[in-house]
Amino acid sequence: MKLRLQHFCIVLAIAALVVCMCYPLIQFVYSDYTTVTLTNFRILQPDGSHSGSPWALGGLLIATALCQLFVLLISVFQNFALQKRGLIVSMLLLAGYYIVYLIFVLILRADLQAAFPRWTTILPLVSLILTFMALNGVRHTEARIIASANSFRLRD
Repeated sequence: MKLRLQHFCIVLAIAALVVCMCYPLIQFVYSDYTTVTLTNFRILQPDGSHSGSPWALGGLLIATALCQLFVLLISVFQNFALQKRGLIVSMLLLAGYYIVYLIFVLILRADLQAAFPRWTTILPLVSLILTFMALNGVRHTEARIIASANSFRLRD
């Protein structure tokens, strides 16, 4: 198996997702100067308690990382159709992640004075862009293999 650009993009996308899972996403400051921190797996309250309600954010990231890992492993067999489908599913999961993230931000914005997004908020978008680049790389590799196979075919 040759290491291609799409494999590198998929590995970077998985790394971005893992880093995003480990750090907080956004910090809210309310009018009474209490802070609430939203992570991928819980909401941390100022008194130290936490709510495990945003587990869907972390679940979507884990499902996306597993899907991209599957695509990386299936690339050994050069099954381009399955690779493209897996990458499209990953992109849809990342789009769903941002929809769920927006829902949680809208829920937590009541009586909000300020919100401070962290740098990890952008990592799923970076992963989405890398996944799109990998999808184009798979399409390009498939087209190149088909073109080289057609050039050696004998005509009747």
